[in-house]
Amino acid sequence: MIIVSDTSSINNLAAINHLYLLQQLYGTVLIPEAVYRELTDPNFPVAGATEVQTFISLSTLYLLCVGIASRYI
Repeated sequence: MIIVSDTSSINNLAAINHLYLLQQLYGTVLIPEAVYRELTDPNFPVAGATEVQTFISLSTLYLLCVGIASRYI
């Protein structure tokens, strides 16, 4: 199953070191570009941001940043 996630669920799971649950439950998680920017903006640190950046930098195939709006509008 593929899901689209917002910022809250990702940083809250990352903050408690349970980001891996998204892959276990859903397989592939798509995040809109706006969510990616929120999670990786150094000027706006959020809980779990470091963990999310680590997952993204490790090129995990289940946490994918996509241009949702441009694809589906």
